[in-house]
Amino acid sequence: MLVWGAVFCLPVLADAKKSAAGNVYSWDFSDCSIRDILYVVSLDTSISIVSDDTVSGKADFRFTGKDFETAFDSFLVAARLYVNKENDVWTVSRIRIVEHDGLYCLDACDLCAEQIVEKLSLFLGCALTYEVLPAGTMNVHFKDLDEFGLLQGLCLRLNGFVLEKWETGYHFAKRTGTALTVAGTSGYENVNVHFVEEGKVYVDVRDSKAGDVLEALFGLDDDVDFCVLAGSDVRIQRSCFTAINLEDALEKVCAQSGLGIVRSNGVYYVVSDSGTRDRLTGGNKNWYKLKLEYSKSAEFVSILKKRFGNVECVVLPDGVSFLVCADERDFKEICLLKDEVDLKMDTYLVELKYIRPEDLLKYLPPGVDKECLFFADDNSCVYFKGTEPAYLSLLEHVKMCDRPVVRVSYDLLILQYEEGSENSWNPSFSVRKMNLGDKNDFGIKLGNVLNLNLNVISAFGLDFAAQLQTSIEQNKTSVFADTTLHGVAGKQINFQNTNTYRYRDNNLDPDTGKPVYSGVTKEIVSGLKLDVVGFVSGDGMITSTVTASVTRQGIDTSSSTGNPPPTSEKVVTTEVCGKSGEPIVISGLVQNSSSQGSSGIPLISKVPLLGLLFKKSEKINEKSQMVIYLVPHIEEYSSAYIKNQNDNNQSEMLAQSALLERCEAFYKNIVMEEENAQL
Repeated sequence: MLVWGAVFCLPVLADAKKSAAGNVYSWDFSDCSIRDILYVVSLDTSISIVSDDTVSGKADFRFTGKDFETAFDSFLVAARLYVNKENDVWTVSRIRIVEHDGLYCLDACDLCAEQIVEKLSLFLGCALTYEVLPAGTMNVHFKDLDEFGLLQGLCLRLNGFVLEKWETGYHFAKRTGTALTVAGTSGYENVNVHFVEEGKVYVDVRDSKAGDVLEALFGLDDDVDFCVLAGSDVRIQRSCFTAINLEDALEKVCAQSGLGIVRSNGVYYVVSDSGTRDRLTGGNKNWYKLKLEYSKSAEFVSILKKRFGNVECVVLPDGVSFLVCADERDFKEICLLKDEVDLKMDTYLVELKYIRPEDLLKYLPPGVDKECLFFADDNSCVYFKGTEPAYLSLLEHVKMCDRPVVRVSYDLLILQYEEGSENSWNPSFSVRKMNLGDKNDFGIKLGNVLNLNLNVISAFGLDFAAQLQTSIEQNKTSVFADTTLHGVAGKQINFQNTNTYRYRDNNLDPDTGKPVYSGVTKEIVSGLKLDVVGFVSGDGMITSTVTASVTRQGIDTSSSTGNPPPTSEKVVTTEVCGKSGEPIVISGLVQNSSSQGSSGIPLISKVPLLGLLFKKSEKINEKSQMVIYLVPHIEEYSSAYIKNQNDNNQSEMLAQSALLERCEAFYKNIVMEEENAQL
C-alpha cells in the first residue's frame, strides 16, 4: 500500500505554466522515496518529471506557495540531484554532463564508478572499457576539461588505475608497475617533454618512474647515446620546469631521483649519486671570512641566525671576524646585511634645557634604545651613542618633549571670622555727653585691606573690601594667612600652619585611681593644612583640586583623667575649573568653643552673698569659621605671555585707579551732605 506524504489543496490543472503562476501549492513529505516525491509533484503540477536509473534514496520536501520552480530547485540541491529541462520534460538525475566549445563539465554525487563511466560513455559517444572498478559511491566535480583530461581526472580518482588510450576508445586498467600509456609528447605515462623556443626543454611529470622520464628526454634527440648504469625505479611524484637545454634537464631529473649523469666520449652515463639531492637542496656552499669594523662578531652572528636560520658560523678569537658557510647568493645577502648593520657609532651630547635627564627616559621615541643613552655622574648631561641620522632624529624628538613646565601660582588669603554670644552680669556702667556729629558719623578706611598681598578690591569688589575692613577694625575678623603659593602644574602644593602639642601618656593606677606616667610622650598637631593641585588644560583653563582641614585642640585633661586632650577636625575637598585670575572661595570650616570665667574686687568679692554684688561672671560661646580665598594664575616664560601679562597688569592698575577715584567722589558726596544737614 502506497501512502502519499502530500496535502492536495487545489485541483490539478492541465496547463503547467498557468498552474505554476496562478495556484498555491502545499506539500509536506517526510522521509519519503525521492521517486515517489517526484511522481506526486508531477501529478499535482501537470509537469512531466521523470527520474533516470541513478536516482534512489529518500528525502524531505516541504513547500507552500506559488513559486514552485525555485522551491523545486532548492529541493534538488538539498537532495544532491540535477535536472535537465528539455522538450517539456524534466529529467532528474544524480549526474550532470555539459559540453561547451569542446570542453566538458562533470558533476556526479553519490554514484558508483561504473555508473559514472557508463554515463560518460553514452554522452561522449566513445567506447569506455574497464576492469573491476572499486565499489562504493563517490562524488566527482570537473570543470572545463577536454575529453582526455576529463577521463584522466576520473582515473586519478580511482586509486590504482591507469588510463590507456586505444584507437576506438579508452580503457581503465589496474596499475601493474610496468604499464605504459600514450599521454603527451614523450609517449610515456604522465610524462610531457618537448623542445620550446631557443633549444629550451619543457618538462611536466606526474607520478612516473625516473627511467621513463630519462628515456623520454633522450628520445628528444636521436643523435644522443646513453647508458643507464643505476636503478631508475625511483618515482617522481611531480616535476614541472623549463630547462635551458637538454643537458640541464637531464641534470635536474637525475638530481631529483638521487642519480648522477656523466658524459664521456659523447655518451651519457646515468650513475647512482646520493649526494646530488643534497647539493641541489643545499646549494654549492663555501666558507667565507668576514670582518666587522664597528660591531662585535658575536652580536652580528646572532642576527645572521635569526635572518637565515641555521646558518653555520664560527666566531674568530679577535672578536670582530667570523667564518660563514653559505652559497654565493646567501653570501651576497650577508654582505648587504653587514653594510646595513655594521655602522660607525659616535658619541653625541644631548642638551636639555628644561627637563631632567631621568625624565628623558619617559619620552623616548620607539626607535631609540635606552642602552644608547649614557648619563654623567651627577645626572646633569646625557650622551647618545649611535649614528648621526639617529642622533638628529633624537634631537627632533627632544624638541617636542624638552619644554618648560607650566607654573601655577595661588594668591592665598585665609580669614578667621569670630562670632560670640556673651552672658555676663557687670555692676559697673559709664555715661558721657553726646558730641556733635555722633548722629551722622560715617567713614570708610581701606588701609588694612590695601596692605594685603591678595588684591581684594579687584578680586571681590569694593563692597566686600569695605565690609572686610570694618570687620578687621572691629576684631571680628583676623587674617590667618596672606601669601602666594608657587608650584608646577600637576604637582601638589602644601601649606601648613599648625601647632604641635606634646603630652605625657598616662595610665590610671587601678588601686589608687591616680594617673601614672608611662614614659611615653605623644603629639597632637592642630591648625590649618591646605593641599592644592592645579592642572592647566590646553585652552588655558585651570582645574584646581583643593583639600583643606582645620584641627582644634581642646583643654588638656591628661593630668587628671589620663586621657589625651580632645581634638576636632573639619575637612573640605573640592575641585574647581576656571580661568586664570578667577577667585576660589572655600568655606564651611566652622569650629565651636565655650569658656567660663569670673572676676571681682579682691576680698569683698569673697564674702558670701554680699560678694556677688562685687563679682563679675562671664560665659562665652565662641564660633569661628575659616574661609579660604584662592586666586590661581598661570606663569609662563614666553615673551608673548609676559607681554600679555604686563598688559593685563596695566589694565588692572587703571581699573583700580578708576575705582579709587569713584570711592573718593563717593566720600566727598557724603561729607557734603553732612555739612548741608548741619547747616
